Amino acid sequence: MNLIKYCRIDGGNFGDDINLQLWERLFPNLSILNGKVLLYGVGTLLDGRHDQTVLKVVLGTGIGETQVALADDNWDFRWVRGPKTAAEFGLSNDLALGDAAILWPELIAGHDLQGPIGLIPHYATWDTYDWVTVARNAGMVAINPREAPNVVIDQMRHCSRVLTESLHGAICADAMGIPWAVCVLAHRFNEFKWRDWLATIDRPYAPLMMDRPLVRTITFTKSCANRLARSIGYQCNTRHPALRPVGAATNDDSKSVSRSLSNYAKRVANFACSDPARIARQKKTMLVRCAEFARDYKLQFTPS
Repeated sequence: MNLIKYCRIDGGNFGDDINLQLWERLFPNLSILNGKVLLYGVGTLLDGRHDQTVLKVVLGTGIGETQVALADDNWDFRWVRGPKTAAEFGLSNDLALGDAAILWPELIAGHDLQGPIGLIPHYATWDTYDWVTVARNAGMVAINPREAPNVVIDQMRHCSRVLTESLHGAICADAMGIPWAVCVLAHRFNEFKWRDWLATIDRPYAPLMMDRPLVRTITFTKSCANRLARSIGYQCNTRHPALRPVGAATNDDSKSVSRSLSNYAKRVANFACSDPARIARQKKTMLVRCAEFARDYKLQFTPS
């Protein structure tokens, strides 16, 4: 079995792929646990589909829906992504520390204060439309979330601000001190996980919401299914049924979205970071929990 559990996305997704650069850097001999435990790190991984017979160590991951927490005697929770995840598992809020991606050493402060505004769609949203053109027409630059983590981070560092549908776009921007804001571009945006993480940095959930989805094409069957999903409010507790596409976007649709993005981006006050002292405290506590994990499982630990 694979030691590090993470969401493997065909074509890549930088937020999930941070797992491949983070854990073996923190724990150089992590491989000694192969076949003994599963490590759940960065991402929305606690979905109720778990082997109850295997020991599972949680270092910062979370859930994406209510009523999916699966309790068993083989969970070892060191910390979780936020208080909503903690509540679902009946854990103390002391374990709701935040997302483990902030431990990635590449997330150092410093960015181009005069650079453009970066737009980071969800990886699946990226696939559905020409976001490079949409962003350019809004006076922004599109950042492809399917690129490798280092590539995405380098592009973000050249931005003065970031408008992101990708959760890890916000998490990484926050850790680097790049002012950011949230946008909802498509129905796949998961409100639960955003609220879960935002609670750990004491920031309200107040996204820029698009009034229409953008897709290049859509099949008749999918269009009908989405019309039904809209009518019954399918997944309305965590998703946005009204943004399920029922037809291909027109040029006017694309221009309208670009205008909305541009108008929002003109207000510098829409973008902000959380308190750096809060992030520093989060990281310090996470590293303590990592050190305890290393001690308990006889691992080397290299926090820098």
